[in-house]
Amino acid sequence: MSADPTFTRVFEICPSRNYNIPFNYIWDSAKAYWRPMEVGDMGSYSDSISAKANSRVLKFGANPNIAQDVSISSPETVWDGSTEYIFPPDIGTGIQVKSDESGDSQEIVIQGLDENFNVQNWTGNLNGLSDVNVDGTWSRVFRSFNNDSTDFEGDINIHASGDDSTSYAKIIGANNQTLMAVYTIPENTTGYLLQYEASAQNTSSSSSIGYTLHLKTREYGKVCRVKEVSSITTESPHIQVLAIPMALSPKTDILVNVVDANGNNGSVNAEFSIALHS
Repeated sequence: MSADPTFTRVFEICPSRNYNIPFNYIWDSAKAYWRPMEVGDMGSYSDSISAKANSRVLKFGANPNIAQDVSISSPETVWDGSTEYIFPPDIGTGIQVKSDESGDSQEIVIQGLDENFNVQNWTGNLNGLSDVNVDGTWSRVFRSFNNDSTDFEGDINIHASGDDSTSYAKIIGANNQTLMAVYTIPENTTGYLLQYEASAQNTSSSSSIGYTLHLKTREYGKVCRVKEVSSITTESPHIQVLAIPMALSPKTDILVNVVDANGNNGSVNAEFSIALHS
C-alpha cells in the first residue's frame, strides 16, 4: 500500500480554494482512503465539537424583575422565580405541580433528571389549585411546558412534595414554558458550552440600567464556581462565542446569576447552548 498523502499546507491541496464552499473530500488516515467531507471537518475546534455531538441543548431564561439590591451573596438567577435558584437534593425528591388558577387542567410536560441523574420526562394534567403528584424521583428539574391547545390562565408551580414554597420550576401564565437559564449535564454525558448571551430591558422607563452577571458551574459534590463574568446594560447586550468550548463533566450544574444592578424594575434574559457527547 502506498504511503499516506503528505501536505504541509492547505494550499497544496487546493491553492485557489473558495472557503465559502465546502471542500469535497478529505484523507481518512485511519482507513486510508479519501472520504466525503462532513460538517465540522477542517473547521474550528468548536465546529468539530458541535458536529460530533449526540445532541444539543439550548437553555434560555428570563427574570422579569431584578431587584437593585442584588449582590454576590444575594443574587437572583435568570429564571421565572426572581430569586436565587436552589437545586433539588442530589439524592432526588418527590415533586408536585399546580396552578394558581382553578380552571387550569391542561396537559403539561416536565423534564429533568432522576435520582441517578438520567434524563426523565413526565406528562400529566393539571388539576387547578390542587397539587398533582408527579411520578418518579427527581434530582433536577430544568424544563416544563404546556402540551395542550389552550394557554395557561394562571402561574404554574413545580415544587417539592408537600412544600409549595420550595419551587424547582415555574411557568408564568401564557408563557406556556419555563424560562430558566439553568441546566444539569446528565449522567454518562459530557457537555461542551459553545455560546452564551445576555440582554436586559427596562419596561418602566427609558432610563438605562446596568447589570453584572455570573455564569457559574458546579461539579457534582463540589462548590459552585464563577466561570464567566459579563456586564450588560439595557442598551448593550452581551454575546460570547467560545472558541474553545468549556467542558462540563457528567452531573455538572450550570446557571446564570445577576449579582449587581444599578436600577430597579428591569428584566434580564440569558441563554446558552451546549453540545452533549455520550
